[in-house]
Amino acid sequence: MNWQKNIFLNSIRVFLTILVALLLSVSAVAYQENQKVWKIDFLNTLTGSVASIGNYMSWSAQRAAREINESGGINGKPVIVLEYDTGDSAEKAISEMAKIIDHSMVVLGPVPEVCIQASMPMAVKQGLFCMTASTSYEIAINYFPWSLSWFPPTEDVLPGVTKTWVELHDESIKSIVQFTEKQAVWPQMAKFHTIGLETAGVNKILEVEVPRDAIMFDSLVVKALSNQPDGFILTCSPEKAAKIVVSLQRQGWSDTSKILIFSSADDTPLYTTAGEYLNGCYIYNYIDPNSQNERWISFREDYKREHGGLEPSSLSTIYYDCVYMIKEAIENTGITGNIEYLTEERIKIRDYCRNVKAFQGIQQTWDMNDGVPSEKGAFLFIIQDNQKDFVCQTE
Repeated sequence: MNWQKNIFLNSIRVFLTILVALLLSVSAVAYQENQKVWKIDFLNTLTGSVASIGNYMSWSAQRAAREINESGGINGKPVIVLEYDTGDSAEKAISEMAKIIDHSMVVLGPVPEVCIQASMPMAVKQGLFCMTASTSYEIAINYFPWSLSWFPPTEDVLPGVTKTWVELHDESIKSIVQFTEKQAVWPQMAKFHTIGLETAGVNKILEVEVPRDAIMFDSLVVKALSNQPDGFILTCSPEKAAKIVVSLQRQGWSDTSKILIFSSADDTPLYTTAGEYLNGCYIYNYIDPNSQNERWISFREDYKREHGGLEPSSLSTIYYDCVYMIKEAIENTGITGNIEYLTEERIKIRDYCRNVKAFQGIQQTWDMNDGVPSEKGAFLFIIQDNQKDFVCQTE
């Protein structure tokens, strides 16, 4: 009889689980119908291999919501950002997207690329606009018009970064080793690095693959040094980039100015793992920490205070700006938040964000043209004592 009792209890548990899920779904829809709050769903990576990126993106989105609410909300109603953890799992991204797809007005994310590629086809099919702001143009464009790109085409930006870096060394760099991790769009970014190097006159470029499961890097570094290069580019995760920088110097490399670190490695593990070994290295990203924008100054101070004194990471501002862009879209298009008008209001938000003009971001003002930004570039820095000293804005 115990087996019958167990079946009965399991049936009750399943029933209660389904009932709770239904109640939560009804509650989420009711919020929209009653227009009590503006709800923005965020599919974000809060656990897994790139959780540090997701966590600072979460920090910035929640900060924007808090600022907006302190200033009276959106059309007098508060906004909340509800986060759904996708980890770095395609399966989990699909599961989390399924929870929101029938009632969400607009989505922040998904993050990262594996989750974008897994769950965005669902959003496209259902006509749900997603602000895929953390990825490259080359990924985002696959889901237009139900997504946008936060950055110009990579080929328009990255060649200028590496070309500028080489030219800063007065033609002393003629051969390069590029450490590349085959993850997301990073190999493609490495190719655009190469274009800039060749334009600057670098005539020998060796690609060294960084295995995703690698823990020790001395053998890769020894192999790279045996080619007697003039410099290095690190197109890999923050912790791997940090360990390669440390290993290079322990193996005898002394000119850190001839090490260039790419933007996605500009994250906490880079600085905590490499520390003083980073002094003199170059790094590029898409934000200028020396901006005199008052909103930026406040953002930067609070970020540093809550992140152990570290500067805001390369992608830390994007979802802050996304929340403000959604606010502007709601205010300027007559969005009601009523579930009865969900289909048409999703389109209104989509069309506004993909073509907004003179949007005032925390760092700069720009136009969007059919989902692609104009007048956005990259910034080059030298690292010193865990701080980034501005060098120039690249071509």
